Amino acid sequence: MENKKDYTVTLLLSFFLGGLGIHRFYTGHIGLGILQLFTGGGCGIWSLIDFIRICFNNFRAADGQELDKPNLQLGKIFFFVWVALFVLGVLFQGASVLALLTGTGV
Repeated sequence: MENKKDYTVTLLLSFFLGGLGIHRFYTGHIGLGILQLFTGGGCGIWSLIDFIRICFNNFRAADGQELDKPNLQLGKIFFFVWVALFVLGVLFQGASVLALLTGTGV
């Protein structure tokens, strides 16, 4: 009996807990999960790369199997949600820095 790891579960774990490497533990990459846990997902870069790979179904479990029931539509939605949140974060930071420099409150 095959023990395939679910695509949607892996995607959600990566989106919400990617910096802790929880998706790596779930897919059987225990050593890499521990490394991500202690490095904050490789300062966020490693977890971002994993997240993008999962979104576009280019991520495999530790045993080499593809993730079960890939939903590429959901992956694309989560990817664009992440992009939107990133852009909003950059804009908010920019507005905060501008307010700090000009002495006005935000």
